[in-house]
Amino acid sequence: MQLDFADLIRIFEAMPGAQLGFLALAAAAWLGGANVLVAYHYKRTGKPAWSGFKPFAFPFRQFNAIEWLMLAGLAVLALAFIAIATSLNP
Repeated sequence: MQLDFADLIRIFEAMPGAQLGFLALAAAAWLGGANVLVAYHYKRTGKPAWSGFKPFAFPFRQFNAIEWLMLAGLAVLALAFIAIATSLNP
């Protein structure tokens, strides 16, 4: 079975608004939160905050315990939003 772009659009059109809202919250929490976390890490290490947005700049091996906890919290929050969204499926 091959899924094309039109099928993907139909899947999202069939979703209730609350489900789409929680999926958007999950995406915003993960993508936005991770970008803020990486900028915070670079600021803490004395580098410009924008240096984390270079290709293949993965600072995870230099994270401290607080940053790892923040990343885990972001993952839990995003997964919780996804769980809520999937529970709203009619």
